[in-house]
Order: sequence, then structure tokens, then C-alpha cells
Amino acid sequence: MNAPARPASEHRPDLDWLRVIAIALLHFFHTGMMFNRWDWHVKSPVPLPALEPLMELLHLVRMPLLMVISGVGTALALRHRSLGSFAKDRAKRLLWPLVFGMFVIVPPQIYAERLQRGQFAGSYLDFYPSVFEFVTYPRGSLSWHHLWFVAYLFVYCVLALPLFAWMETRGGQAFLARANAWLSRGFNVALLCLPMVLNQIALNGSPETHALVDDPRTLLHYAMLFLFGHLFGRCPGVWERLVALRHVLLGIGVAVLVPMLPDGAFPLVAERLGQGIILWTLLLSALGYARARLLTRPAWLARAQELSYPFYILHQTVIVVLGLAMLRLPLGPWALFASVLAASFLVTWALCEGAARVDWLRPCFGMKPRAPRRQASPISSTPASGHTA
Repeated sequence: MNAPARPASEHRPDLDWLRVIAIALLHFFHTGMMFNRWDWHVKSPVPLPALEPLMELLHLVRMPLLMVISGVGTALALRHRSLGSFAKDRAKRLLWPLVFGMFVIVPPQIYAERLQRGQFAGSYLDFYPSVFEFVTYPRGSLSWHHLWFVAYLFVYCVLALPLFAWMETRGGQAFLARANAWLSRGFNVALLCLPMVLNQIALNGSPETHALVDDPRTLLHYAMLFLFGHLFGRCPGVWERLVALRHVLLGIGVAVLVPMLPDGAFPLVAERLGQGIILWTLLLSALGYARARLLTRPAWLARAQELSYPFYILHQTVIVVLGLAMLRLPLGPWALFASVLAASFLVTWALCEGAARVDWLRPCFGMKPRAPRRQASPISSTPASGHTA
């Protein structure tokens, strides 16, 4: 039997905490990309190979966690919103920031990359018109770079609209009741990793491009994460099960992770199965621990949650541009890494605070309009407190 739906106005502090934590880890990861031995837009001349094992783990789980949370968020949004209103909201909060990002936020990354590689020598004003040649990166200067996630999420939301409509029918409600009962029993929720593992094996030859049209393995992988997250948002029983299983799931994930940490050759099936188990058990245990422990939503978290989306949009550009400039500093690699990490975080945060205070910029970064401040009562000596939407 389905548990009664929670009020639409109820906050999910556990999801807010996880979203903010995931964005912080993403900032660490992209700063590390400047210092590891993997290909990236701007590179330090002295790499830090010690970062790579941690970054391999973060690469496995950071964006999947955000996609699962996004899937849950769509389910929560549809509790108090029509499909038409939902589609309009996704266009405003996903499609418009994506377009803005491709023409304003991403081009400085491409410019900085070409400066370091000696592929361009002029000013940014000289470079910027090349964006409007509409030639895609890497041959040209039009790209969504790290904003691929926004593009994929928008596509998933649009393609899933008929599915969301069906879920409101009698047949859809019956399916959700059966799914809720099944996911609430035993280790059934952990079995959802199997279709993701099969996808990784079957489409192993497909490279991860983040270009949408030629990226079938990644496209399907994140589509499943999005749909599983949405299903979790529709099935209240799964959260109690995740809380109950969180210790075991974490233990399984760590037990599989440890033997895979050393650089060693594994057969394809074993490698993909191990990665799938690590990914899914760590994600589920994170959801379970957050649901069990992160029960409050302090004021600073509400602000951090509001700024998490603009922080995501801005952070990589700040890292690339600031990182390139800081390469001139007479610092060792670890000191430089720490400096770029701290400086880019503070600059990105400051830019987010600035954008949040400019009404016409807020939609460009996916933020809702600010709520009007309440007027102070003429008979009260205490001013009314305003709040941010």
C-alpha cells in the first residue's frame, strides 16, 4: 500500500545537502583535472598523479548522484504542477541557461585552452566572433562543455513527459504501487544496477563524448539514473529501505572498490560489473545516510542550495581562466593546486552572489525570480523579514 504523499511544500533537506555536497565535489574534481595526467582544457606543467585514484572514484559517482537527485526532483515537482507547467519550467530553468552558457560562460574556456596550446594569440575580443561561426568544438568555438549535463537533463525531461502523464492514470498508479512494494523488500533496490551494467558492456565500444547525438552509452546510462531517481521520488517506501540498508550497501561498495583500486587489468565483464556495483551501492548508501541523518535545513543550506545551480554553471570557467593565470605563480604543484582550488571557489561563489542579486541575470543561471520583500507593518516596530525564492 502506498504511503500518503507528503505535502508539496515540504522541503527535502537530505536532497539539498547531497546536491550541495555533490557540487563541492565537482569543483574539487574539475580543479584536479588541471593537475592530473588526463587530457583537459588547461594543464599544469607538473602533474599530481596522487590525485588520480580519488578522481577516478569521483568520476564514477559525482554526476550520477546529481542525475539521480534531479530525477527525484522531477517527481517532487510534479506533485503540485501540471505537465504543461512543468515543461515550461524546465525550458526556463534548463534550456535558457544552456543557451546562455554556450554563448557567454563556455567561450572563455575555449579561449584559455587555445592560448595555452598556442592555437590563438589575440585578445578575447578578437576570439569571441568565432563562436558565431557555429562550428562545434574542437574544430570551432561553439560548445556546451561541462553543461552537457543540463542538455541531457532537458532532453530526458521532455522525452519522459508521456511517461509522466501515464503515471497519473489508473494503470500508472497501479504500476507505482507494485514498484513501491517491490523496491521496499530485501535487496531489490540494489538490483537496479544490472541494466546499467548491461548497457556498459553492450555499448562498451561507444566513447563518452557528451555530444548527445553520438553518445549512446552515456545517454542511456544517465537516462536510467534519471528514471530510477524519478521512480524513487514516486515510491515513498524506498527511502525507509535505503535507510535500513545503508550500512550494508556502503560495506558492499567498499569491499568491491578496494581490490579495484590498484591499476590492474580485469576482464571487461568483471570490470563493468565491479564499477556498476560500486556506483550503485555508494549512491544508494549516500541517499540512505542523508535520509537518516541530514534532517535539518539551516538558513545557510537554503542559500547554498539556491546558489548550487549557478555555481555549477560558472565553476569550470572560473577554474580554467583563473588556473591559466595562476600558472605564472612561483608555487610548487601542491601549493598551486590548493591555491587554484581555494581561489576559484571564492571567485565562483562571489559571482553567484552577484548574479543572484541582479534580477535579469537570475533566469540566465536557472534561478527563480526573487520574492518581493514584505512591507513593514505601520503598527509594528519590528521590520518584516524578507526571503529569497
